[in-house]
Amino acid sequence: MAKLFLLKPDFTDTNADSKGLKYYCPHCAIVEGVLSYFPELKERIEIEYVDFARPRPTVIATIGEENQSCPVLIIDKNETTVDTSYISAYGDKLFVNSTKLICRFLADNYGVSYSH
Repeated sequence: MAKLFLLKPDFTDTNADSKGLKYYCPHCAIVEGVLSYFPELKERIEIEYVDFARPRPTVIATIGEENQSCPVLIIDKNETTVDTSYISAYGDKLFVNSTKLICRFLADNYGVSYSH
């Protein structure tokens, strides 16, 4: 089963401000929007929410420290037959951390609509 890591909303970022403003990741929000359009995806993809702060141990354990950006979709190489030439690899895992390409993979692999 593919696994999608998304950032939890309402995080603070001391590098962005010193006031303690709350943020959400706009890229994760786009993917959340796709999941809300196609709720059947939630039954076919494991979704895990991680904290904004780095390091992100659960992501690192799967695809390495250099690949801990979110959102990120991780796919087992043996679980898909669609074109994955646009997806990166780490060991026996494939991963994609571009919002546009995550949405493309979801459409290619699960038959939901494509982004226009």
